[in-house]
Amino acid sequence: MTPAATENQNEHHIISFYKKSQWENNVRCQNQVILEVRTAEKFSQPLQQLDGPFLVLHGDNPRDWSNLKKSMIAISVLYTAFVATFGTPIYVAAVPDAMTAFDISQTTAVVPISCHAFGLGLGALLFTAFSEVFGRRIVYRITAPLALIFTLISGSASDITAMSIARTLTGLFVSPALTVGGGIISDIWDISLEKSGTTFAVLYVMMIIVGTQTGPMVSAAIIAYRLSWRWVFWLPAILIGGTIVIAFCLPETYHPQLKRKHNEKVKGTMITRETLTRLLLTPLGRPLHMLLVEPTVLPTGLVMAVMQSVVFSYFTVYTALFKKVYHHTPHQAGMAFGALVIGSVLALPTLALFDRIFYRKHRIAALKTGTKVPPEKRLYPAMLGFITLPISLFWLAWTGRADIPAIVPTISAGLFGLSFVLNMLCLPIYNSDIFHATYCSSMLGALMFMRYCVGASFPLFTPIILERLGFAWTTSILGFATVALIPVPWVFFHYGPHLRSKSQYATEG
Repeated sequence: MTPAATENQNEHHIISFYKKSQWENNVRCQNQVILEVRTAEKFSQPLQQLDGPFLVLHGDNPRDWSNLKKSMIAISVLYTAFVATFGTPIYVAAVPDAMTAFDISQTTAVVPISCHAFGLGLGALLFTAFSEVFGRRIVYRITAPLALIFTLISGSASDITAMSIARTLTGLFVSPALTVGGGIISDIWDISLEKSGTTFAVLYVMMIIVGTQTGPMVSAAIIAYRLSWRWVFWLPAILIGGTIVIAFCLPETYHPQLKRKHNEKVKGTMITRETLTRLLLTPLGRPLHMLLVEPTVLPTGLVMAVMQSVVFSYFTVYTALFKKVYHHTPHQAGMAFGALVIGSVLALPTLALFDRIFYRKHRIAALKTGTKVPPEKRLYPAMLGFITLPISLFWLAWTGRADIPAIVPTISAGLFGLSFVLNMLCLPIYNSDIFHATYCSSMLGALMFMRYCVGASFPLFTPIILERLGFAWTTSILGFATVALIPVPWVFFHYGPHLRSKSQYATEG
């Protein structure tokens, strides 16, 4: 039997959420409530009576839903993640028109980009907490319509102040797609053992990155076809309309919320004012607390903040290269971002290759023994990506000259896209394997808060640095910043087990 067949066979026999060691009658869960469950041999028999505090049926666990249902939920989450980040850079090509319309400077005109990014970071922190109190579904249903409203306000704003405020609130209300969406995927799959879960986790992060990279291309196309520059807001509004439909079709996937709902049906609502206050404040402070006490979260957050800052600056210098050095039209400069997208897509077969060579054997062994794959095994692709990222930046910096064909620095963008995806995929998934579904959303909220709140300021001052230092040295500074990050995956790989042993939030699945 081939390794792939063995893997699929073993994976087929896993009963999700409950490990083999948990197949006895009494299982103590992390909330310290004793649940009565059926043994593996008795799953086909009806459950007549339960003496514990509340009933947990086999079908109530989202990880036991059909693959079709889980796949449809995951695809919907991928769409919302793409829409959330697509709206940040789509305004880029409209900056000159906004300068003319509002009679403002370039620095002032790019403020809405920074505001939207800041809103993403702040919202990731806030709505992660609410999703762990009230469930995933209600967060989507409240925030998606509000995101649409403020996107429409952004498009109809009569001055830059109103637009900036509206963009901040838009980012705030689309942000759940970047954190709660990851929690949904962890709710319905064990991504460390189930290959389908790993695949959708990879695609989820891919959609976040591709949304950022396709925004400038679409923005340039809108301006090139002489549509009103305000279409950079109308188009995202249409896409957000799709997220509203999804929000009202998604089932609840957060298992603790499903258990609470069932408990309310059996015993009635028992939430007091003191309990509600504690329920709200605890998860609200959890992402910040994780940043302060978790040995892997703060370093990962800092790395992702630097990486996002590099990306925001990269968009500025990359556009300037083709406009000022190669004298391309805005549309041609926007289309040059296609190389980034191609590089990002090439990350998928690269990850599949790493999975086949390094990760699969550990997954098969874990399935046979009923254990978990060490999270550090996720870091092999990042070891490559952290090396190739500075190479791509120095390549761009010193080949972006008028006497060198434009195709040469354009190819470097493909390597940049590949490297960026490998890095930004592996680090969050590494942390997801540590904290699992219980604290996955809080962890992602902490990382997104660092990533976007720190990076939000870079679109404002990168043009100033570019004007003073020139293209080559501005891009080289980005390269030097990424050189300092090269040891990160090796440090996590070698010291990860020790760091995880110090964790206050690490879970067993």
